Amino acid sequence: MRVKLCALLTILISLAASTVWADPIAKTTIPIAPKFRNTRVIRVVDLRANVVQEDIGIRAKNIDSTPNNEYIFSLPQQAEEHVASISAFLRQEPKTSLTIEQAGFDSEKEVQLYKITFDEPIQPDTDVRFGVKLAYTHVLTPLPAKIPQVARQFVVYNDNIYMYSPYFTDEIKTTLQLPSQVVQAYTGGEHVQHNGNKIVYGPFHSIMPETFDKLRVHYEFSKPLLTVTELVRDLQVSHWGGNLNVEENYKLHHSGAELETQFSRATYQLTRMVHGQTNVLKDLTLRLPAQARDVYYRDDIGNVSTSHFRNELKHSTLEITPRYPVFGGWNYTWFHGYNVDLAGFDHYSKEKDAYILNVNFVENVQDMVIDKTVVRVVLPEGATNVQVHTPFSMDSIQHKTYYTNFDSTGRYLVILEKHNVVREHEQPIQVSRVITYQYPTIRLFQKPLIASAAIFVIFLMSTVFSKMSFTIGPKAVGLGL
Repeated sequence: MRVKLCALLTILISLAASTVWADPIAKTTIPIAPKFRNTRVIRVVDLRANVVQEDIGIRAKNIDSTPNNEYIFSLPQQAEEHVASISAFLRQEPKTSLTIEQAGFDSEKEVQLYKITFDEPIQPDTDVRFGVKLAYTHVLTPLPAKIPQVARQFVVYNDNIYMYSPYFTDEIKTTLQLPSQVVQAYTGGEHVQHNGNKIVYGPFHSIMPETFDKLRVHYEFSKPLLTVTELVRDLQVSHWGGNLNVEENYKLHHSGAELETQFSRATYQLTRMVHGQTNVLKDLTLRLPAQARDVYYRDDIGNVSTSHFRNELKHSTLEITPRYPVFGGWNYTWFHGYNVDLAGFDHYSKEKDAYILNVNFVENVQDMVIDKTVVRVVLPEGATNVQVHTPFSMDSIQHKTYYTNFDSTGRYLVILEKHNVVREHEQPIQVSRVITYQYPTIRLFQKPLIASAAIFVIFLMSTVFSKMSFTIGPKAVGLGL
């Protein structure tokens, strides 16, 4: 009798777990069979930084009668709009990355679906342990929106207490990691515990598919909320000089709580000892390559002398101080650049018969959100067969021609553009290379030859013009006295 009841319960759970998703091509809804059942889910949401990180540990069982290697992971549209990065991996040593890709959008339920593919099919009645990591941007809201110049900043975070899943879940627990113990308010009732800088929800049992219960926490956040509205990186490759020139242009916006009154310089000077407890931005530390040289830092006015640069063993450090402290709602724009030996970033591959450029897509992301990133790579004049490989999707990749001094045919220009960039994108465009291109050795002499020819033509023309007479009328004749 007990076996029959268990079987009946499994059937009812399977029927309840049925959901639909939108086919990405046909835009129609089709049923998803409940092939898996979440036996345990552990969520850890890190709220200690501007970019919120979520780590989900899932143990799922294949309740189907056949092997399956596809698991559906879903996100409500409200959360999907803020996702900057998502990845999946098997929870084993060493961790093995899994393929995760969008599988369609359910317009009726406003849910984005992702498909996680396992390397090997999961056999019936067998468990699999894997994880999903997400990075969210612009999910922290200052409350109050305006504060005194010397005051603590508080923010609000909203979420779902459970993992929004198309599968039935036996057990789930959600933990919030906070930057401090100061919490104004949080939801959850009797099923939540606040201990130090952690808030734990659950564990909860027997959660039906697509269950949503609002989570809201109002806590202290003393760091500045930094948003780079636009970052433009220019990289110029020179084989003749063996040099890589890098310049980065930043448009920074402080998205934190704004000042409720006008800024007071006197108050700022008198309260220097407590600035670390407020959201004011006083300086930035940037990490550059170890061999960086000719470093400069300028803003709209000109060169900024309040900076310090030092070379270290593994990297160089550039410490910059804006001309004024940056409070909530304020902006600051600057650009900095440096030169570095090309040999550390570009090498010739005999196997591919091409040069391989290896530089990160972005650098020094730190605890900030980059709304728009544009990377412009200028290759030497004569580079051909340029190929770009990216481990994450780009919004656009353009191939153009760039002209500078003494260029005849122009340099090859690659423009990469991506929105919503975070620390997870601070990696090479490809694991072993960024851009592959061919560059004939004879092209090294193209610019010197063009420059020499130009100088010779100018010299020849000046000689010809010096022999020509431009006087009007007959030439004067001397008296011979």
